[in-house]
Formats: sequence, structure tokens, C-alpha cells
Amino acid sequence: MKSNLERIYLVSPVILQNIFVTIKGYSIERTRHGGNYEKFLKELLSRNSWSFDSYLTYQKRKLKEMIVNAYEYVPFYKKLFKRLGLLPSDINSVKDLTKIPLLNKDAVRKNPFDFIDVRFKAENKSAYHTTGTTGTPIKIYANKVTRQWNYAFFDNFQISNGLDPKKKRATLGGRIICHPNQTSPPYWRYSPAQKNLLFSSYHMTNENLPYYIDKLEKFKPDTIDSYPSSIYILSKFILEKYRPGIISPKGIITSAATLFKEQREVIEKAFNCKVFDQYGSAEMCVFAGQCRFGKYHLRPDYGVTELIKDNDPAVPGSISEIVCTGLINNIMPLIRYRVGDLAILDTKECDCGLNTPILKEVLGRIDDFIVTPDGRKIGRLSPVLKGFPVKEAQYIQKRVDQLIVRIVKAEGFENKTEKDIEIELRKRIGSEMAVKIEKVNSIKRGPGGKLRTVISEI
Repeated sequence: MKSNLERIYLVSPVILQNIFVTIKGYSIERTRHGGNYEKFLKELLSRNSWSFDSYLTYQKRKLKEMIVNAYEYVPFYKKLFKRLGLLPSDINSVKDLTKIPLLNKDAVRKNPFDFIDVRFKAENKSAYHTTGTTGTPIKIYANKVTRQWNYAFFDNFQISNGLDPKKKRATLGGRIICHPNQTSPPYWRYSPAQKNLLFSSYHMTNENLPYYIDKLEKFKPDTIDSYPSSIYILSKFILEKYRPGIISPKGIITSAATLFKEQREVIEKAFNCKVFDQYGSAEMCVFAGQCRFGKYHLRPDYGVTELIKDNDPAVPGSISEIVCTGLINNIMPLIRYRVGDLAILDTKECDCGLNTPILKEVLGRIDDFIVTPDGRKIGRLSPVLKGFPVKEAQYIQKRVDQLIVRIVKAEGFENKTEKDIEIELRKRIGSEMAVKIEKVNSIKRGPGGKLRTVISEI
């Protein structure tokens, strides 16, 4: 399930790990920022001055192109349109999308190849796994062009907020940077091609945090990119043990989990800079980013975003389900896809100058922390299940020395799968906690139908 290369990496000395990270970084950089990336970014920067109507006109044209291609070349939609008696000419606007039923994740998970444009050969596409709030990975296919569009949107978001994506950055994310049982620094590795200092999010104990702070203070990143949970832990420690602004980047970008108001206040105080939250998905069908006024601007040129409640368009101000139709991934188009998150649509305009729809709040991706016996706080465990035959999972902690993992099996789940999952989990939590895996038929949803991936009762 997991590559032999990763196993070799984890047991290698630090000097070799940095070489691995360097090589991987150059490969990632070519994929994300090579090819047509500069052309795409220049185009997006020019679109920032568009009127609201210009965005909608562009969106309508791209939607019609995508519908035609899906109908003619994507097996799932070819069969769906035939069954419904629909033709591409029946979908002429965003409102017409309601003629197409909502798409659940299970359909994509069970047969991802049914959603792939038949014109694209295997060598021209790559697979990526989602790490969404349901804890249920899905295989998504894209090519370099799609990835370059995706990162052009992300870098445009940064530039619009006064951040330079070409300058030094520090990242606190979900990657396995060092062995889970490592007990001394460095808890970071450097990627020169990306000018990116990658920190482990799985070693952030009170004993280790001074090393993180010392390294960040010396590195002086222009930007910090982090899960909210990781940068929040670091921020609280700074305010308790150091002085605010000891590390002062130009901005902090958070993503991949819900950023709470209380977290934002602590982070901004500790680092003496603004936090810009970004919302998106590995399925590449929705993109929203906060501007300097704190508004979440949806990008209509990235995807069509519907906010629905009880299968009807939601009233602005109400908690709504996000349903999205991607416009940048021609290889694997997803139409009216239920991404699994909730949000609230805002009716007010923004003074930043970007004329796009606005989300008042993103309510999805709400995770608790898992606390290890040695005091580490672990958030967002969904990457553990990448590539495994698991429909859904939930992590429950009732005692500090035990973690319960509830799993809904998918086809192909074996006794060995359970052992492999525990190995992946222990890369994050270490070896001191007891792990109890419970195989269940379903996992109960919380308020609003949302599945909480992590539940802590301590």
C-alpha cells in the first residue's frame, strides 16, 4: 500500500532524508510550476479586475464545454445522460445543472475510472488521493496542466494578499517528515527547489516546541503554510513562553481544516501578522480564499459552487451543503459533486475589489485533537488511510493511552490491511498508545449530517 521508498526514507539518516526531500521537491516543482504555469498565473492576475458578470459569462462558457466533453467522452456521464434522456444542449446555464442528480463520493470511490475522459492515456495522467473530513480517501486523476492551473489559482490567492509564492516558506502539514519515534531535533527537512522548510506536525510536544521556534526564528520564512491545529499549538506556546512577534512572517496561510475564530486571534497575536484561510478540495472542483478583509471569495472560474439545503438552493445566511462542479480538471470532471462540507453564503459585497461570490463562513472540516501519552497533540489523521480499502473511518479517544479506530470496510479489506493501517497510524502517534480497530457497518453522523473524523473525550 505504502511505497518501499517511504520505508527506506524513514530509517535513513537525516542527511539522506534531506537528499530525498530535495529530489522530491524538484519533481513537485516541475509538476506544479513548470509548463504553462506562468501563462496561467498571468491570466488569473488579469481576471482579478473582472466584473461579476464577466466571471459568470466565462463560467457559463466553460461549463457548457465541460458538459459536452463529459457527455461524449466520460463513461459515467454518457450512461447517466442516456438514462435521464438528456443532451448537452439541455444544460445551458448553472440553473440547468439541477437536471443532473447530485453525485455522492461512493460512486467515485467505487469506480474512479468510470469518471475519466477516455481520450487521456495512462501516461498522461497521475492519481492523487483525497484526505477529506469523512476520513475516506478517493482516487482523483489529473494531468500536469490541471495541476498547474490549480497552483496558479493558489499562487494568485497569495499574491492578491501581498504574499510572494517564490520566497521562503515554512510548512506544518500532514507529510511524514521524520520517524514517529524520533526524540531529538531536527524535526524538519528542507526542500531547496521550493524554498520550503517542512516541519513535522507529529512531534509538537512542549519539550520539542522550543526547537521549532528557534529554527523558525533563524529561517525567517516569508510565509507559513499550516493546518490550523498545528500553527495554533505553536502560537499558544509562543504566547505562553516567548514574546509575540518573535517570528513575524508577512502572512500565514491555513487550509485543510476548519479555522476557528479563537484560533485565528491567537495565531495573529503570536506571529504579529494576518492569517489567510483557503478552502478547497483534492477533487479540484471548488476554490475559495480569504482576502485582506477576511471574506472567503469563491472562484467561479475554478468551478461552479452550489449551496443547497434539502436539495433546494439555500437561502443566504443559512447553513448549506457545498455541491461543486469542477471546471479545471478535464481528465476527471465531477458534476454536482457532494464534497461533504458545509458553508454559509454571504450577501454583502467586499471592498477588496474581487467581484466574486462570497462565503460568510466555512463550517466543514471540524476535527478534534488526539493527545498522545507524551503530550503531543495530533490533528487530522485522514492521510493515514490513503490507498487503503476503507469507506469511512472515525478516531475516538476516551483515554490518553488508547485510541479507538472505527472502520467501515470496502472491498479488498483483509487481515493484513488492518495491520498495515496500524503501522501507518503509528507513524503519527508513536508506539505508546494502544490501538483498537473496530470494524462497523456504518458511522453515526453529527449535527447537519457531518461526520466527525476525530472525537476526543479527554
